[in-house]
Amino acid sequence: MKASHFKKSVLALTAIAVLAGCATPPADTPPGALKVVYSQHYPDGSYLKEQPTEIRLVTREATTKNVAQQVGLNLLLLSVGALSFQGFSKDDLNGRTVDGPTDRAHLLNPIPTDFVARLQTRVDTAIQGNDRLKTHTYAHPLVVGGGNARLVYENLAGTDEATYRLKTDLVIYRRVTGASIKSLMGPRTVSCADQSAQAWPQSRWAEGNYLPVKQEMDALLATCATKVVAALDELLRD
Repeated sequence: MKASHFKKSVLALTAIAVLAGCATPPADTPPGALKVVYSQHYPDGSYLKEQPTEIRLVTREATTKNVAQQVGLNLLLLSVGALSFQGFSKDDLNGRTVDGPTDRAHLLNPIPTDFVARLQTRVDTAIQGNDRLKTHTYAHPLVVGGGNARLVYENLAGTDEATYRLKTDLVIYRRVTGASIKSLMGPRTVSCADQSAQAWPQSRWAEGNYLPVKQEMDALLATCATKVVAALDELLRD
């Protein structure tokens, strides 16, 4: 189980049960029609407590505070004879709301909404251009899972101004149809967890009411969509 403030873990079967209602397409579903949907659930069974709406900020101070809390917890575990310690990563932190911009449009997280729509268009076009895929009827949707996005500090130590990378935590997946051994092994997945190539001070990200955040987010998601289209043959193979 991940030590996480924003992702809760359950049995992987829970995620499967969530999508069970999508297992059988309506009788009038045409061949080649594949629905792209959003879910707070990841294919490993973990899930976000809330649907993400904005890019958040993970600061050095957040880690310092969490370390102090974790030390206290580990001392408590040691005092009762626990055999292991709890740890965490800065990438597990939910972060806080970004303060300052007068217009928050560039901080909106498009993954549950606009990205799903854009991916649907890319997938529809790819399927219709593939003689095999366009003749198949799909019982399970293509799921955009998770989608948390944060500006995460680069280095904890040092006195220089902190720099941040934009990071996404995103998995695209689809259940395998049928009762074969393949279907018991879990969904087919494409990982779109990614990060910006550059680490910039917050002041650089904040230019133009955080316009660089939107530009980088759009680039990361365009790369993700291209990966998904390239993997469609495998994702849709039942």
